[in-house]
Amino acid sequence: MWSGKILRTEPTGPARGGEPQRGLGRRRAVERDLHRFLRRELQDLGVHPPLDVEQLCSALSRRRGRPLYLREAPLPKPGPTGMWVEYDAYDVILYQQETTRLHQDHIKLHEIGHILVAEAEDAEQASAEATGQTPVLDPDEEPAVFVEGWAAMLPVFDPETIKRVARRCTYDDGEECSVELAATIILEWASVLDDSTPLSEDPSLRRVQSALGDRRGWL
Repeated sequence: MWSGKILRTEPTGPARGGEPQRGLGRRRAVERDLHRFLRRELQDLGVHPPLDVEQLCSALSRRRGRPLYLREAPLPKPGPTGMWVEYDAYDVILYQQETTRLHQDHIKLHEIGHILVAEAEDAEQASAEATGQTPVLDPDEEPAVFVEGWAAMLPVFDPETIKRVARRCTYDDGEECSVELAATIILEWASVLDDSTPLSEDPSLRRVQSALGDRRGWL
């Protein structure tokens, strides 16, 4: 299962014999894993082309068993162009109002990537607890240093909500890089599929079409 915390800048120090090649090989392996993960997720969610981000959010909402709302907002510039706000009973994705529709879709997909990461991490934690293991949390993953900044930027949220937003928006570079790549991959798949002949709704014919041609996107 892709955890999201996998893509990092390599090499981090002076290059020695073979290190750049090994780093490139690891990155390619990570990207292949990410492609497989996204393909499974989109298939599991029942998402078919042409891609509609709102429909993707609806499918994710049904799977999570809680509402997921999309809200545009005049987010300050410079600053984050989007964020996922996790409430007790529902989720909200805020995205920059003052940008293009294509960029807005990319922002939404980026935040969806963070939700998928959280689902994977929750599943791992539940599995660890079921086997009697207690996950050890890195204290750096629970920073409170940005709370005041978020409160000033988004005063409509109560302090407890802002703490959750702050935690969700202080990822390590690996996860940020991964979810950004995930958003780009999904949009690239969608652009290719939008220009191609749709696959049959009949499952047996769909398998034949897929076998005769190259795999297209997440189909």
